[in-house]
Amino acid sequence: MGSLIAVFPFAAVASASADPIMDALANTTCTYAQVTAALNAEAPALGKQLTARPDMQANIQQFLAMSTDQRQQALARQQAGNPQLNALIFAQIGPQITQVANTCMNY
Repeated sequence: MGSLIAVFPFAAVASASADPIMDALANTTCTYAQVTAALNAEAPALGKQLTARPDMQANIQQFLAMSTDQRQQALARQQAGNPQLNALIFAQIGPQITQVANTCMNY
């Protein structure tokens, strides 16, 4: 499975444990349709990026099909891969991704 950067090249995880975005991404019960609807409504620029990238769409579908444990492992691997880059990206767009992950069930 791809890393979080492959799933959401515009999102990353700031901290490997007790991080709100990691928790939201790992524990979401949202479907792909809900995630994309939330992205388009709440983070249109990110939604537009996703629309233009079929590879990212497939990666998100694979990520959402994983169990919670598998998602946690994938997120931890992503964090371990390049924590400085992840922190930089998270600082820029982390709030948008967290909002989408926490509200996608409303779509």
